[in-house]
Amino acid sequence: MAELPSRPSVNLSKGPKSSSGWCFESQGKVHGPVDFRELRQLASNFELLGHHFVWKYGSEEKQPASSIIGLIPQQRTGPEAPPSDLSDAQPYAPPKVRTIADGPPGGLYLPHLRHSSFLLLFGNLILSLGLAFAGWKIENRDLGTTLYSLAGFTTITWIALAVIYLHRAWDMMRMFGAPFTGGKAVRFLFIPIFNALWCFIVLFGWSRLWNQSVQSHPGLSLASRVWRPSFFLFPVFFLIAQTLLIMHLYTREWPTNPADPRHQISLALMITTLVLGLACWLQLTLAINFLARKKS
Repeated sequence: MAELPSRPSVNLSKGPKSSSGWCFESQGKVHGPVDFRELRQLASNFELLGHHFVWKYGSEEKQPASSIIGLIPQQRTGPEAPPSDLSDAQPYAPPKVRTIADGPPGGLYLPHLRHSSFLLLFGNLILSLGLAFAGWKIENRDLGTTLYSLAGFTTITWIALAVIYLHRAWDMMRMFGAPFTGGKAVRFLFIPIFNALWCFIVLFGWSRLWNQSVQSHPGLSLASRVWRPSFFLFPVFFLIAQTLLIMHLYTREWPTNPADPRHQISLALMITTLVLGLACWLQLTLAINFLARKKS
């Protein structure tokens, strides 16, 4: 009787001993760390299955392999499905299943991910500030009230877009072992003062995870890393700006006079906070759009 050919396997004894590697648990044993490309090869060889737990090296948070997008290959069904590579002669041969990291040059992409428009976000902010300034300068009270109302509406739209983009950014990072879903990342953003501390976790934490993934994941080799200092400084200035707003609310003295030195400090801090926030969301939307682009 002819012997069945052995199934190719990945050497688990060699792996990148760094925080960018991945570990997994199979048959009661822990393997790794291995890089993401090797982890996908294990999944293609059916040595890593959807119910096996995987985690980033150095982290204790485990998750099923099936929860990481693009790790466990899914074979297509229907009239357009490619012919199976399994045959009677080689029943253990790995099937050639295309995943989101395969295909023409351009790197990893997520076909279900929606594009994020930074221009739309920036435009709503500028429109909101312009309407508020016009309402403050105009003498007609009724028209001023209308302009203030429109400014409030565009401000809400601007905030909503920023939250949606942050939600989208964390959801796409689940395939790289992100500790948060998009819902968890944005749930504390509407609590005053605490949201600045939470921004440090979800913004600076996202920037660290993205840069690590760009450095270690082969599908992100063409992606750009983000400038982490901006993601660190924004929560700091956001906390200071909120503290000043509470102080002005208590004293009922708003920073509207640029000639007043006390007002100059508040205005400078608020403008700096806005600029840093825009810098963070610009880089965040560029990262989203890299994975949301269509493969050429």
